[in-house]
Amino acid sequence: MSRRAALVLAALWALAVAGSLAARPAWPIDETRYLSVGWEMWQRGDLLVPHLNGTPYSDKPPLLFWLMQAGWSVFGVNEWWPRLVPSLFALGSLFLMARLARQLWPDRKDVAAAAPFALLGCFFWSFFSTVLLFDMLLAFFALLAISGVVRASREGGPAGWPLVSLGIGLGILAKGPAILVPVVPVAFLAPWWSGGSVRPARWYPRVLASVAGGISIGLAWAIPAALAGGRDYGDAILWGQTAGRVARAFAHRRPWAWYLPFLPVLAFPWILWPSLWRGLRQAKALSRDPGVRLCAAWAGTGLLLFSAISGKQVYYLLPLAPAVALLTMRVGTSVPIAPRRVETLWIAGALLFLALLLAVVPLVSDRLPLPPWASRLSPAGALLSAASGLGLAWRPASSRSRLVERIAMCAVVAVVAIQWSIARAAAGTYDVEDIGRHLNRLQREGHPLSHVGRYSGEYQFAGRLDCSIDVIDSNAVSRWFARHPDGYVIAYTRRSLTSEKDVDFSRVFRGGVVTVRRLPGAASEAGFRNRSGGHEAGG
Repeated sequence: MSRRAALVLAALWALAVAGSLAARPAWPIDETRYLSVGWEMWQRGDLLVPHLNGTPYSDKPPLLFWLMQAGWSVFGVNEWWPRLVPSLFALGSLFLMARLARQLWPDRKDVAAAAPFALLGCFFWSFFSTVLLFDMLLAFFALLAISGVVRASREGGPAGWPLVSLGIGLGILAKGPAILVPVVPVAFLAPWWSGGSVRPARWYPRVLASVAGGISIGLAWAIPAALAGGRDYGDAILWGQTAGRVARAFAHRRPWAWYLPFLPVLAFPWILWPSLWRGLRQAKALSRDPGVRLCAAWAGTGLLLFSAISGKQVYYLLPLAPAVALLTMRVGTSVPIAPRRVETLWIAGALLFLALLLAVVPLVSDRLPLPPWASRLSPAGALLSAASGLGLAWRPASSRSRLVERIAMCAVVAVVAIQWSIARAAAGTYDVEDIGRHLNRLQREGHPLSHVGRYSGEYQFAGRLDCSIDVIDSNAVSRWFARHPDGYVIAYTRRSLTSEKDVDFSRVFRGGVVTVRRLPGAASEAGFRNRSGGHEAGG
């Protein structure tokens, strides 16, 4: 990759990140929960066992939370640094993928130059690269490990295997055994995709040794953490979370084929690129390409394994996105052809259609079953998306690599436009800063707090709360108030209750209303229970 291309790539990444940070606050429930876990780790000074609302948090390993602590020790406690961490790994993945492309196709510098732009230009990747999740870290470490596998297959000997172990180990610390899904099938299928350069008798013992080395890195944290966190926590991180999520997920349970309808959307906008479909006509010849085979094994087996796991979310597929981008550029550049305007017309048309939707939705929102914030969509989003579509269709690029750069640039602008329009309109409905400040004031005044229904730590970081919040069900409200007459209860309802005397704070939140309530006067517990519900009812 040339210096100019690297600078353009970094600038587009910075645009996507800045647009996201400026457009929206941290979203509940996931982003606010992870911020709260990081905040409690900071408060406790306990880097071994993460906590959420005073309880050991076994859902995720600690690497992301460690990185939060590192940044906060330099910049102070803030929201922007944790949200920037996954984006930095997304940027690193772009350059790591360019390196992998050079390994796979050393005689095709055009693929190595275009592949990072293809990945950044994918709406799916560009959007989630700015979301506080663990999967972008997982994608980076999967790339690192697979790069090591390719190096080991090409050079033989011990070269590459330390990278495999390091990628697997850090991937386990990022998101547990999920790192094995994209990496292990690629390593075990090397005799098929490598073109005969791998001897199975020597290869597979080294694969097993490198996987064991990676697992040992994860266990270097997990075993001390299990001993320190107690038996239940130890069972959860060493066995329960892994087996439970594979066999019968604790959350996000979906049918086996749940991912299939999303695949065309995940490949947008490149699924509309004529060169890709033109290149697919060479499928028979391309099927003998070792790099194409590796990427097919990576994406295909990864999709099958993620589909077999009952817990599913769209962003779980992020570690497979680099494989799709590499395939797209290798196939799309397989037929030499001069760039023409037709190469961009379908994508430009899609961006213009998106602009039309952003412009029309506020005008018809009162006639459709849309959330109230749909009427507040900013016209700037529609204008930006329209400008990107028109700019893409205006004139052909001078070369195919410049064409890919231009498509990526317009795609990133469109993603920023969507966030600026939709996320800013909905921000008030999902922002927890003001209720966090209110709860902080109550805690500083010495008032105990409780939460009716499931609590995912939405307010711990937003309020910089020093104490945990009691979690109760609606049947226990009166008993809790009897023990804490000066306390306040956080509850949710479908309608505003600001006129009621016991409501100290009220605001729209996630499709309902969140309230902070004092001890009811004449109100009965049954009346309280009828008016308020669990958190999920409010969302």
